[in-house]
Amino acid sequence: MTENTAASDNKLASAAAAEKCRVTDRSEFEEIARESMQRLYAHAAVITGSKQDAEDAAADAIYRLLIRKKPFESREHAKAWLIRVTVNGALKMKNRQRRFSGEDSAAENLSVEFEYPEQSEVMEAVMKLDSGSRAVIMLFYFEDYSVKEIGRILKISPSAVTSRLSRARGRLKEMLKGDYFNE
Repeated sequence: MTENTAASDNKLASAAAAEKCRVTDRSEFEEIARESMQRLYAHAAVITGSKQDAEDAAADAIYRLLIRKKPFESREHAKAWLIRVTVNGALKMKNRQRRFSGEDSAAENLSVEFEYPEQSEVMEAVMKLDSGSRAVIMLFYFEDYSVKEIGRILKISPSAVTSRLSRARGRLKEMLKGDYFNE
């Protein structure tokens, strides 16, 4: 097989894979939306601190998925894109809220159930952080994004992500001092 034939076969395989990831099939759209909705809501809630704003940001991301024309590389790419759109939407809402109220409020009483009590204690501490710190903590620790990927999602430099992570860890360490740290 020649290089041209191999390259042509790879292009055909890539085109076929991309076609599969185009969310044009109603059942595929519903499946991706159903699989992602709770996670999208959780991200938006952590950032906005508001149940209604979180629902709006998650619903907006699902709507954007519905109207998107460009195909995804894979289902995982589609899910990552949804998280990015949700996080960006939630951050815009939070910034608008801050401009009008002049403050970065902590989360209202959002009901999230955890398997272990320690998880709820840690999440309560995370919710006390400012929205920028909450976003990087959620993306880094809960979604396993790299510093570089978080920078792309939040449209900040990797060094800014590292700085926010460091400050957030310090604040969390201070809040959870007696419970989780031997100091």
